Amino acid sequence: MERRKVENPFSVKRNQLPTLVPPQDFGLEPEAAIIVFTESTCRSCSAVLALLRGPAGANVTVAEVEYGENLDLHRKYGIDTVPTTVLVERDGNVVEGWIGKIEVGELARALALVV
Repeated sequence: MERRKVENPFSVKRNQLPTLVPPQDFGLEPEAAIIVFTESTCRSCSAVLALLRGPAGANVTVAEVEYGENLDLHRKYGIDTVPTTVLVERDGNVVEGWIGKIEVGELARALALVV
């Protein structure tokens, strides 16, 4: 008889984006924001932050959540890949998200939904 393997319903699937990320968890006012989960030695993370802190992300608050300083938040939201970036509405609902690089056009389209 063959046993079926049952997935743990509480496990986080690799490379999956969270669906609710309240800005207040990061010390932000309840407003649309971009939350970037990073790690200090990640070169791609630096590139994403440069894009978001430049003109492309000028109309929205950007918060960096660095792994070494905020391991608890990385775990809480099931972040296992950096950079992971989420655009959230004021209530924390994730409007759009990216794992890895962000294209400027994708960012502009997503920001138009909340700004």
